[in-house]
Amino acid sequence: MTTTLEHITAEIISSYSQSLSEKEHINQILDHINEQKERYGHFIDRLENLNALLSQITWIDNLDDADEILIKGIIAMGKEADIHFKKFHAAQRRLYTSRGWFKDELSLIKESIELHIENVMEVEHIIFELRNDKDFQALSNQIDEL
Repeated sequence: MTTTLEHITAEIISSYSQSLSEKEHINQILDHINEQKERYGHFIDRLENLNALLSQITWIDNLDDADEILIKGIIAMGKEADIHFKKFHAAQRRLYTSRGWFKDELSLIKESIELHIENVMEVEHIIFELRNDKDFQALSNQIDEL
């Protein structure tokens, strides 16, 4: 009878150990999910800050040639960053979509990336096209006079 009790006790201890290991594993997964959501939130916040800074460029007046060269560099960086942002988003989608994780966060990241490239293109359009357009300049002058 002792042998049977020892055997049962060993199985019970093993079962509890496995249950505790599974609980620990579940906690690790939940920690990973929370950390990843936080990382995505930081990424979105940084993109929003970057977009706000890009928008400020369009309001700067009296740009000289050196300023325009600097802005062209910023635009080039923005376009290159867009490529990397899209690759990052695609990789994250491949990794987590099949698991059903981070659907809302990945959607927000996609929107932030799209807004980023729109802002980059807007800076390029306003600084290098509209500001050189005579009709736009005349309209701007009329608005300034009001």
